[in-house]
Amino acid sequence: MATYRIKTLGVQNGFLQERVEARLMLLFRRPLEAVRPILAGNGAIVKKGIDWAMAERFRDALITCGIRCEVEEEKPPPARATLAEYAAQLQSHLESLDPGRRWTFMAEEGELFGVPGPESPYPLELLVPLENMYQEWLAVSLAASEDLLRHTAGMVLMGNTPGMVEEAVRHLLPIVRNSAERGQAMLAAARGYSPLLFRPICEGLEMGLAFHRGTVVHRVARAHLEAWDMTEDAAFEAAFANLRARSTAPLLPSPQGVFGGGWDDGYDSSRMLLPELIEAAVPEGRPVVMVPTRGMLMVCSDKNEVAMDAMLKAAISAMREEKMVMPRLLRLVDGRWQIFVPPSLTRRLNSLSKYVEGNDYRLQKELLKAHEWASGRNRCVVTYLVGKLGPEQVRTSACTWTRDMPSLLPKTDLLYFADPASLDPPITVTWEAAMPVVGALMQRTDDYPPRYYVEGFPNEVQLAQLADIAAAARREAKAQALAAAQAAQAALAAQNTRPMLDSRRMQTVAAVLNRPVGEVLRSALGRKAGAKPAHAR
Repeated sequence: MATYRIKTLGVQNGFLQERVEARLMLLFRRPLEAVRPILAGNGAIVKKGIDWAMAERFRDALITCGIRCEVEEEKPPPARATLAEYAAQLQSHLESLDPGRRWTFMAEEGELFGVPGPESPYPLELLVPLENMYQEWLAVSLAASEDLLRHTAGMVLMGNTPGMVEEAVRHLLPIVRNSAERGQAMLAAARGYSPLLFRPICEGLEMGLAFHRGTVVHRVARAHLEAWDMTEDAAFEAAFANLRARSTAPLLPSPQGVFGGGWDDGYDSSRMLLPELIEAAVPEGRPVVMVPTRGMLMVCSDKNEVAMDAMLKAAISAMREEKMVMPRLLRLVDGRWQIFVPPSLTRRLNSLSKYVEGNDYRLQKELLKAHEWASGRNRCVVTYLVGKLGPEQVRTSACTWTRDMPSLLPKTDLLYFADPASLDPPITVTWEAAMPVVGALMQRTDDYPPRYYVEGFPNEVQLAQLADIAAAARREAKAQALAAAQAAQAALAAQNTRPMLDSRRMQTVAAVLNRPVGEVLRSALGRKAGAKPAHAR
């Protein structure tokens, strides 16, 4: 059976390149950098080893996108091939489906190992045992062999990797991740790929599962569980058992009262999921943890402010070298982790969280804009803004809701309601204050960090309510600022008055000491002393 490949020849005449780029990004579910070679017109091969019917359908899809292309006949694969040759052919199909992934054939193990690249549509590292698939491929006819290769490549990228079921139970481990990481991964994933397995821990933080064998590590998706015929509960139970088996050593103390692990296996942050280990290190108060990176766990008591200050400093230092997992302190209360903000660390924790959220929203916006361009929906992906407000210059996030502009809003501290046709300045209210008035106009999307789709704009009654809220907030802010200014002025006046009084007393004493004794006595005893004769002085 003859097989064919698709060769691209550049953009068709009369087609706008930007629109062709967007259509290709939607067709292939790839970022712009990955589809640009298709537009270059240098004969890029985008599909190999397909039959004529598939070649025609794929060619028509590319022509509809605005790409010139042609179908070329390929030489059929050999009737009998070695395992290495089979691996090379399967790798070719895998690369056509996922050009950004780097594959390595491990001859001794008889496995293909694939590492996702920057343009890879699905963020799983995949281990592919080849022997069973190779024998199945040898057993089919030459005409069916290419179809089987194509089907096998698709199943591999879906996470359905036969041969891993025996390894799964022994090599599963729980992992702790920022929720934004999964949100970005799913935005970059191609249509039809299985979602990653996760369970929430607290706002912005979740646990997942990793398959870790030797140097091979990849995150577990639901398709893996289906391939292994394993339930989610069974998978998490096995993962926790494996983690406990490697966590028999206690946490190690530091002079500041911070406890940490000495495992150095990349799963230190996962130990926060073992309450018995955390509680054993904190005999007084409630346990507080910080997991700034995947391989870092810090634990202390909520009564030890020195330790929490040291944890925050270490987290900021670690953030400069690795991607931040969680920029907040978490306290264990009744077996559940809750965000904890000590008053003395409020400002610095707020600044750190705004920095991390800003980066997460920036990466998310780039991916969402590509989706909007490709789909032609042209919704505005609103920017997450951060600035310093108030007399204390506290870092505050904000976004703008604009009239007649369907938008995807990030969740921020402040909301600006802007009407380009009006000369009035935007109405500014806090997110919490705005929700009772306009919450019904906002639709939460599946994205993380959270986004809200808005198509309409508040009506006149709602705008009047928002304006009243904003005016009341301004009055309260002015009153607080005035009270703070008066308190500061009073404190300054009190501070300046004490030296003046002391100086006056000193001058008085000095004057008294320099005066004659009789004059001092007259000052002390009054007029009677002044009536005495001079010889009595």
